[in-house]
Amino acid sequence: MNLPLHPAHLDHRRLWQDFDFCYPVVSRRSRGLSLGVNLNPDKVCNFGCVYCEVDRQTPPRRRDIDLDQLEREMEALLQLGASGRLYDEAPFDSTPVDQRRLNDIAFSGDGEPTTAPEFLPAVERLAQLKWRLGLHDVKMVLITDASRLQAREVVQAMDVLAANNGEVWAKLDAGTEAHYQAISRTLVPFERILQNLEVTARLRPLTIQSLFLEWEGQGPSEEETAAYCGRIQQILRMGGRIQAIQLYTVARPTPEAAARPLKAAALDLLAARVRDALPTVPLEVYYGPEVWHA
Repeated sequence: MNLPLHPAHLDHRRLWQDFDFCYPVVSRRSRGLSLGVNLNPDKVCNFGCVYCEVDRQTPPRRRDIDLDQLEREMEALLQLGASGRLYDEAPFDSTPVDQRRLNDIAFSGDGEPTTAPEFLPAVERLAQLKWRLGLHDVKMVLITDASRLQAREVVQAMDVLAANNGEVWAKLDAGTEAHYQAISRTLVPFERILQNLEVTARLRPLTIQSLFLEWEGQGPSEEETAAYCGRIQQILRMGGRIQAIQLYTVARPTPEAAARPLKAAALDLLAARVRDALPTVPLEVYYGPEVWHA
């Protein structure tokens, strides 16, 4: 499945009116309305990805988490999304008709959500809220860099997600240590990421999110692509379950000029290599702004 950008997909600002923690976006990967939860309003993250569009130069509006306020904000957004009233307001009035559906609550903010001490209680509260409002089909999605998947409280939170129509979307942007360090810029060892993915995938199905880009004038090499596919193959050999790979590229402005989206032809070639190496894993391909502007 190859999905290009639509104008409604371009505005992913984590801001909505005067809310501090929750925000609505139209997401290609959710194929509908995704209600985001930002547990990192302080903009602190354990990764420093070269493609990250978060503005870390502007001071944050606040640094604390108020779970009562977070729940009130999410309840308001759930009601707006479920009723359809949200699509009366810009920029959501440009949402394609087939994507005017409330799909999920997504833990994805200005940093890694699982690093927030409030992560587990936030998951528990919003799961209870969803059921109280009768929105049983609305998913709960954790979007994570996979650095803390074996932490006790994160495992507990993923159990709550699993009981509430939840999914885990975990990042893997590299096949080699060198590429991982160049792109992710983190002190978290690559081996820990790989181990976390392998262990977690044996316990629950994962969606793997992989962003590849043109970095300093070069796209991913054939060797890097082969190494990436090898990492996925290892997870499968060890009994891990991968329900899909989301392969995508840069879609919005980045803080570094050297981080550029792959052109459609390069992404097509990358996708073909991944399909050849991993024929049993569903692959979703999401193009960058080049296709939308064409």
